Amino acid sequence: MDLNFLKKTLKTTLDQSHLKANIRYHNVGFSSKNLRDLDDITQTLRSLLPSYTLWQQPGMLSAPQSVISRKNFQDKILTSQQEGIIIHQPEQWLSQWSLVEKQAFWSAVGMWHGSTKLVLTFAESDEFQQINNAYFKAQPLDGLAINFWRPARAD
Repeated sequence: MDLNFLKKTLKTTLDQSHLKANIRYHNVGFSSKNLRDLDDITQTLRSLLPSYTLWQQPGMLSAPQSVISRKNFQDKILTSQQEGIIIHQPEQWLSQWSLVEKQAFWSAVGMWHGSTKLVLTFAESDEFQQINNAYFKAQPLDGLAINFWRPARAD
């Protein structure tokens, strides 16, 4: 993957759909089927959003432990003192939740506004698309094997 092209594309996408002051539903996601690409996305986001904290692994730095309830996970996000959080592979925390809990989480993230900004990077899967089809909508990014996800309400 051309990292310069990735950086330029992510910057443009974030500027238009995440960082503008007048955007109400600002939480976004990026997905790929290729885990190496996912790592490149996360590292590029770190360089583009230096004031955001990164939750890359459960229990690492300020990231919560992997065994956490949906309510506590959401509370940890909402009480963060950071401008924003990049959550790398949120399925690390969500994997033990029921389908209903996962749907409730994605619904909440899609509707939050005026709170800590989130950028999520995750492995693309059929399960994710089934859970999320009512909360987030995917757009392919031209020239990249990556999908960009915006809250359904953002349209």
